[in-house]
Amino acid sequence: MRPPPSAAAQALNDTLARHHPAAAACLSPLGRSLFFPRGIPSQSAEARDCPINATIGQVTDGHGHALALPAILSALGGLDGDEAVLYTAQGGRRDLRERWAAHIAADAPGAPVDISLPVVAAGLTHGLELAAALFAGPDTPVLLPDPFWGNYTAIFERLHQARVIPYPLVRDARGPAGWLDVPALRRAIGALDRPAILVMNFPSNPLGYSPTRDEVPELVAAVADSPQPLTVICDDAYQGMWWEDEVYAHSLFHALAGLDPARVLAVKVDGATKELFYFGGRVAFLTFGAAGPAAQALEEKGRAIARATVSVVSSTSQAVMAQALADPTLPAQQATVRGHLLRRFQALKRALADAGLQTLPFNSGMFAVVRVARDPEEIRQALLREGVGVVALPEIGALRLSYGSVATEDIPRLVQAIARHAG
Repeated sequence: MRPPPSAAAQALNDTLARHHPAAAACLSPLGRSLFFPRGIPSQSAEARDCPINATIGQVTDGHGHALALPAILSALGGLDGDEAVLYTAQGGRRDLRERWAAHIAADAPGAPVDISLPVVAAGLTHGLELAAALFAGPDTPVLLPDPFWGNYTAIFERLHQARVIPYPLVRDARGPAGWLDVPALRRAIGALDRPAILVMNFPSNPLGYSPTRDEVPELVAAVADSPQPLTVICDDAYQGMWWEDEVYAHSLFHALAGLDPARVLAVKVDGATKELFYFGGRVAFLTFGAAGPAAQALEEKGRAIARATVSVVSSTSQAVMAQALADPTLPAQQATVRGHLLRRFQALKRALADAGLQTLPFNSGMFAVVRVARDPEEIRQALLREGVGVVALPEIGALRLSYGSVATEDIPRLVQAIARHAG
């Protein structure tokens, strides 16, 4: 049995109850207990400008600068040694968090909604774990799009004993508005009998599907009509990878964050891994769709669980990110890489059509799912012997292809190899 929240934690809970009732109702027992303590990090931050600072346990020259080893400095290139070697603030560098908040606001299809200051996480998985710690407790219903990324089960079910409830993401045949199975989602939401979590992952892993502009209003309405308080976690790992004109080329976070705070809390998990193609950097962000005191309370709880899990995220990676986001040519650089992915997507669409292979709908991201008549694992093993790697999804009788890691000129050969074994 978890003890009742401390006075400091309860003050945050009371703030959420007044200013964002859905967030208050959805907090897990752990989430209700969280607050950022006035421990060493907090006291060290207050002493940051003191000429004599005997607070934090790191080695400096005695005047606030790093005593970095030459072997480390020589590997940092043009990065500032102090920024890359010394600890950063709990929750992440302030300038990086502000730049990422501006990055999120720039994606809004209309006027930006109110959001918290993003909390820096150690990669997308850690960002999802922070959200799960705050809102997923024993038997909390977690609605997951089916098929879904396998790590969701580990995060929500195994770590936090939540109850995973899959809902079909797409229909067997295209409907009047598109492929998205919004009626199935509406039924899953309507059956809830307690505060719950809904995970939305667009573009999808493994499907590579994003809603179209015509599908979005119905999707948002289904969430808005939830009979129970709902935390909607937008896993936006693949944001920006939209390949067809009809795709809604924005995060759903913006529309969801504008819903009734008595009913819905929108949470955004995104980061540098795929948006900036910085896979080894492990820098992600946790952002809440809330304003004023509620945003501040949620941010504090987010920083508290981040401190308890990784303390602070790599200073070196954050320094790289801050420098990259300040580069005015960054959007053009991103567009160049996305151009490579678009050409691979188009080549894969053509090759799959020419081979007559059946796929689930895909229009974005970097994945495609191919239906096969034989055991997917047997096919995967046969392809391995031919020097071709794919992922088997036996639970849906399919193979997942990641064209993000395949050269455009190799895509026809990839598809031909699958076609030889798929029947």
